[in-house]
Amino acid sequence: MNESNDVRDADELSSDLGEVRKQLAGEVRARNAVIKPLERAMRALKDPHRNAVALYEACAALERPPEELALPKSYKSLIGGLRALSDAKLSELEFTFARDLRAAFKEKGLKLGGSPTELIADLFVITVDMRKKQVHITFSRQPVTKRATKLDVDQVVNAYERARKEVCERNVDLAALLAELFEAYQRTLKLADKQFGTRAGIVDCYRELVVVRQPLSFRRTPSKQSFIDYPKAHFTYDMLELRRQHKLVHEGYRLNLGTATIDVGADSTRALFLATGANEGQFIKDIYFTPEKGK
Repeated sequence: MNESNDVRDADELSSDLGEVRKQLAGEVRARNAVIKPLERAMRALKDPHRNAVALYEACAALERPPEELALPKSYKSLIGGLRALSDAKLSELEFTFARDLRAAFKEKGLKLGGSPTELIADLFVITVDMRKKQVHITFSRQPVTKRATKLDVDQVVNAYERARKEVCERNVDLAALLAELFEAYQRTLKLADKQFGTRAGIVDCYRELVVVRQPLSFRRTPSKQSFIDYPKAHFTYDMLELRRQHKLVHEGYRLNLGTATIDVGADSTRALFLATGANEGQFIKDIYFTPEKGK
């Protein structure tokens, strides 16, 4: 009888000890969630300018402590001071990086304007994200690199030069492109059972244009190998060139652009931003062709 009670008591004790261990382990995890970024912040503070990004990352973690953890009364103001220092050092780092990038562009005979976080190179926007240690290059709000560029001056310069060559230095027959867009417009209307002259969504026409531009080999036997990509950045640049060179008439029909309302412009499935400059342009919802006067 006593042995049975002893066994039962041992099971109960084991269960109770497990609960205590679980509680303490939870407290350890909660404490570590603050202690580890505290240690990272202390290491970063040895050289806050060079370690500005690490300081920011540690601060971001410290701003979200576990709710169940009891913290010193001064904790909130202390982390507030750390955040202020982190932001200041990041601004310094952004300024330094922008300065070095401007100098590298100047050596190439290129002008780089804008702010340290959003630099302007001709029609391209170079956005610097110190917190993620990367740079994004866009034209007409479309990415022009396959992935973000590392926070390295030489790599950014090289990425920009490649992007400019791929987007702006293509040999494009604008008359042929307008003819293809005219065909894509007609295909879009036919799919929607609409009459010629009706407005058609620019995004739908762009999709049809990609198909129209494919070689016969792809149309006969579609495959990845025979598919020729036509990125949106290329399309928006070509649309800019059509307007710049006033080549908007195909066989007596003029290309027209229908601007989007604010709510539609925010929807990339219904509108495209067509640039007229690095940060200038309009959201376009529709395109349509109308006869030239006298036709």
